[in-house]
Amino acid sequence: MTKGLTVDLEGRIALVTGSSRGIGAEIARTLAAANARVALHYGKSHEAARAVAASIAAAGHAAPLLVSADVGREDERRRLHREVTEGLGAPSILVNNAGFYRQNAFEEPDDAAFLARWRETMAVNLESAAHLSFLCLPAMRAEGWGRIVMIASRSAFRAETDHPDYAVSKAGMVNLARCLARNEGARGITANAVCPGWVQTEAVRDALSGAAGAEVRAQIPLGRVASTADVANAVLYLVSPLGSYATGIAIPLNGGSYLH
Repeated sequence: MTKGLTVDLEGRIALVTGSSRGIGAEIARTLAAANARVALHYGKSHEAARAVAASIAAAGHAAPLLVSADVGREDERRRLHREVTEGLGAPSILVNNAGFYRQNAFEEPDDAAFLARWRETMAVNLESAAHLSFLCLPAMRAEGWGRIVMIASRSAFRAETDHPDYAVSKAGMVNLARCLARNEGARGITANAVCPGWVQTEAVRDALSGAAGAEVRAQIPLGRVASTADVANAVLYLVSPLGSYATGIAIPLNGGSYLH
C-alpha cells in the first residue's frame, strides 16, 4: 500500500480467486493489510495457499479462510461461495483473478483439442467470473454496497495470436464489468477491471530473463515490468473509498506499453 495513506476495509469480506500465488496472493495480502477478512481460493496448490495464509497471519492480520475449488465447474463455484459465506460471511468484495493462459493457436491441427482448450479457458476465466458475481450479488444488494473487480489483461485490447481464447476471455471480463456496472450502480455496487501487461511472477520468470526480458522492457515506456504490488494497489483503489466513483472502467496497467 502507498506509504502514509491508510485504507481501512474493516468489516468487509473479500473473496479472491486464484490467490495461492502471484497476483492473487498479493491482492489477498493487500486486502488483509487493509483489515478486510479474506477468503483465499485456490485450485490444487494447497501448500502454496497455506504459505500465503501464514504470511498474512505473520504480518498481524486476521487469518484467511482457505477454500479449494475448481472454478471451471458450476457446482464447485456454488460450493466455494457457500463455504465462504458459512465460514466468514457473504463476500462484499469479489476479485475474479483465477485464470488459464496457455497456447491454443488457430494453427492447431486437431479441432477437438482446440475446442476443449477454448471451452476450459472460457469456463475458468470468464464463466466463473460471471457466475461468482451472480452468486455474490444478492448479499451485496441487501447491504447496499459491493465491489467486483476483474483481473483482465492488456490482451483484452491488444489481442493474441498464440492465445486467442485467453484474449477473448479477458475482453469478455472487461465487458462483464461494464454490464455489471450499469446493472448494479443504483444498488451501491461497482464493477471494474484491471488490465495488466507483463507482471513479474514466478510463472513468467524464464520469459523475462535474458535478452527476451530486455526486449519486453524496451517496449515499456516506464522501463520496468509491473510488480504484483502494482496490480494489488490498483485493486485496493477500486474497492476503497478512494475509488467509490469508479465503475465500469478498465485500468490499462501496462506501463504505457499499449495505449488505446
